[in-house]
Amino acid sequence: MNIRISFNLELLIVFAVLVFISNPVLSQSPDLQKCIDINDPSKRLDCYDALFQNIKESDISNIAPKIDKSENIEEAKNSNDYGLDKPKEQLSVTSKIISVKKRGSFKIYIALENGQTWRSVKDIYDRIPVKQGETIIISDGFLSGHIMRVEGKKVSLRVRRIE
Repeated sequence: MNIRISFNLELLIVFAVLVFISNPVLSQSPDLQKCIDINDPSKRLDCYDALFQNIKESDISNIAPKIDKSENIEEAKNSNDYGLDKPKEQLSVTSKIISVKKRGSFKIYIALENGQTWRSVKDIYDRIPVKQGETIIISDGFLSGHIMRVEGKKVSLRVRRIE
């Protein structure tokens, strides 16, 4: 019984494949079918060119006019500032260290001349890498956060602004 069912199924599949293979390719457009039926390659190419040139011209007329991106951005800034990148005024801050304090959490707190206070991101267990009176440069990190570099030394810390 199983052999007979599998044979009938195979026969049905072969028949379906033959039906699909024997049917000519039918296109949605009668103009495209006319181009398919042309045997001469150069005439067939001319037919396709003329057909698709007409389609391209009709598509261009249906496309909405482009809106200038700068106008879009200004409208968005006026309506809602949420989620937009804000222009950066300064790329880095240069200042002198007024005080360096190490707290119980092994973070160091650095007070600068310009009134800002920064905290180290990583715990500092040994010596403190920066000293009072040194000139530092704070710039944006590669992906996120900020990097504090001591001018004239190869010392750098990842820091977070507190005040």
